[in-house]
Amino acid sequence: MSRQQSLAVSAAAALLFLLSASSTQAFQPASSLSSHHHHHPLASAVAGNEETVQIVTSPITGSETNIKYPTQRGSEVDSRKIINYNTNNDDENNNASPLLALRLSHILFASKELATQTLDKLTAAEWNFEQMATSVSNCAETREEGGSVGWLNLSENFNDTTNIISNDDNEEKNPNEHLDLILPPSARQYIIDTPSKPGDILMMESNRGVHLVQVVDVMVDVRKLSYIKARNTKKKKKQQQLMEGEGTGVKVYSNDMELGVQKVGGTSRQGTKLAGIMGGALLEQSEEEVAKLGLTYKIETMGCQMNSADSERIEGQLMSLGIRPLIDDERNNSDEEEVTTTTTENNGGLFQETKTNRKSKKKKPDIIILNTCSIRDHAEQKVYSYLGPHAKRKRDGEDVTIVVAGCVAQQEGQSLLRRVPEIDLVMGPQYANRIGDLLEDVANGNQVVATEASHIMEDSTKPRRQSSVCAWVNVIYGCNERCTYCIVPTTRGVEQSRPVESIVDEVSELVNQGFKEVTLLGQNIDAYGRDMIPKRKFSDLLKIVGSVPGLERLRFVTSHPRYMSLGVVDAVADTPTACEYFHIPFQSGSNSILKAMGRGHTREKFLQIVDRVRQRLPDAAITADVIVGFPGETEQDFLDTLDIMEKVKFDTVNTAAYSPRPNTPAADWDNQLSEEVKQDRLHRINELVLQHATERRARMMDRVVEVLVEERNVKVPTQVMGRTTHGYIVYFDGDIDELRGELVNVKIDRCEKFYLAGKRTDEPVQ
Repeated sequence: MSRQQSLAVSAAAALLFLLSASSTQAFQPASSLSSHHHHHPLASAVAGNEETVQIVTSPITGSETNIKYPTQRGSEVDSRKIINYNTNNDDENNNASPLLALRLSHILFASKELATQTLDKLTAAEWNFEQMATSVSNCAETREEGGSVGWLNLSENFNDTTNIISNDDNEEKNPNEHLDLILPPSARQYIIDTPSKPGDILMMESNRGVHLVQVVDVMVDVRKLSYIKARNTKKKKKQQQLMEGEGTGVKVYSNDMELGVQKVGGTSRQGTKLAGIMGGALLEQSEEEVAKLGLTYKIETMGCQMNSADSERIEGQLMSLGIRPLIDDERNNSDEEEVTTTTTENNGGLFQETKTNRKSKKKKPDIIILNTCSIRDHAEQKVYSYLGPHAKRKRDGEDVTIVVAGCVAQQEGQSLLRRVPEIDLVMGPQYANRIGDLLEDVANGNQVVATEASHIMEDSTKPRRQSSVCAWVNVIYGCNERCTYCIVPTTRGVEQSRPVESIVDEVSELVNQGFKEVTLLGQNIDAYGRDMIPKRKFSDLLKIVGSVPGLERLRFVTSHPRYMSLGVVDAVADTPTACEYFHIPFQSGSNSILKAMGRGHTREKFLQIVDRVRQRLPDAAITADVIVGFPGETEQDFLDTLDIMEKVKFDTVNTAAYSPRPNTPAADWDNQLSEEVKQDRLHRINELVLQHATERRARMMDRVVEVLVEERNVKVPTQVMGRTTHGYIVYFDGDIDELRGELVNVKIDRCEKFYLAGKRTDEPVQ
């Protein structure tokens, strides 16, 4: 069914429902929140370029921990209240809030009753906002656009009845005047006065009728949220000064940003290639000339799938700026040479032969990005170790930009600049898709720290996917849990769910690009929608995304036993594209340890979920995460963990010995276990993991399974690699150029601990 046909069917159904609907209880908008404004100080703020932040010295690393989010159990987790954009700047020219605008869609109704009934259907995910706007909205101006209103400028002044600001001879009218026929001023004022976030749906009345308004996205000036420190550099050139590089004929403009080391009139003027790219300095040069000055980057990603997805977004931003990834073993095109000399002796040393080999030096990246993870022990030390060689390049005078992103960046903040002064940019995960904006200040000769709490904005550029077959799609960021061992709430902040429509649009675009499988990502994915107004359910999202035409497979990670509903299991069972695979970390099999961890669930609750999975999907794969050696864990507690593993027989378990993390309660407890005990338990549990992994894969022998081919087997180039719906890796003979992205039936004839092997077959899947 085409999109137009789908909309037509939805329209007919919607109209029939609305015409026959009986009266229901009216939805009450969040009027109790209306006393809070977007610009009202609700939490700690940024004062100009001065970073106000709670600093705590970590008992683990001795470094200062950068705390931007509430981390104590029972603390506020509503992003509308803790994310604040008030700069409190006395400079009249710079006191505007970093929150600039909201992107909105709306549906206009003649009565509150119809609006309320529609909201109920939208909340239950039975209807799509865009479809409903196209079907039943009374707004002729936006109906054909699926209700899209566009951006609402938040600088509108409702106290000024004229809504006109005079500036010399120019007059700037109300920035939202063009919306008067769509959203009258009274509706706009309600929206601006009501704290909201992407995904929220607000109801308000105006002289046009009753509006359902959905917040689709936010526009934030991330540079106003950043701490900016000027480097000690030479005085910058005047803006728009034309320079000519001798010999190359390359022309650039120096508009606060400079390009390389240019010689003009016999003098050297210092700058950076990054500054030239960011300043749009190149003027109508040929591709060959541009290539000579082209910037390259290298990104190193540590940690979980969330970091992998963030790295793809970072790369998408860089490539949109004309900065390309560095190819392995790429060589410089310059005259610089790497000289090696080999001397051999013949006839007892009577003759010597010397050979000199000359080749261009191996090219080094112009921009280094380290996307960090802080989950495991010694995370900070690993970062400093990795940065060492690149910091030396900068000290030696090389033109290199160093960026530290991810969780360690969020955790350490300005401390990173003090430890490694060569770093140019420190940015938390919430800024992954805004690195281009932050690099502007770096190009102007500044060091930048961007770790302030912020609402997550939709991507302004397309991520650079690492696969052409499978893709990550973020659906919720952050985590509101307060597990006593976990640093994630400190580094990734509070939960922020993306709008359903934004997720569906991204998945639909991926399918149109040829992707066959999508994995929905969330630190606590079962909490999806609980932060929205009105609340949504992850099980509903699964059904919606799983029904996107053309999508072959749907996965999701990571579930939390405290919130994973039996409805999620049912949604997987009832959605043909959903893979029979569940990743549910239980962390410990002991109720006393689970309580000490602050997990909020018991072993019985976890086993109840497993029972539901086995009941609805008997052949499903179940994987998990486990921590051993948690403070106070007794031998019996550990045996309880082994017992739950024997009961479930997981397909794979990610195991780790407990390691204290900064700013977590358990790190300060005095009942820590010795390393000897922790390593002993880790060894014992890993033996059981291998045993169960072997048993679970052994059941696949002689079965025919459907494999989605992803890549070549790097160890055997004549083979391809793919995965079953269970997530098992499968190798078999085949041409990757022919089979990449194809679903192939394979009969398994070899089962190993962590992979399967077989041969292509025409037999049906068993």
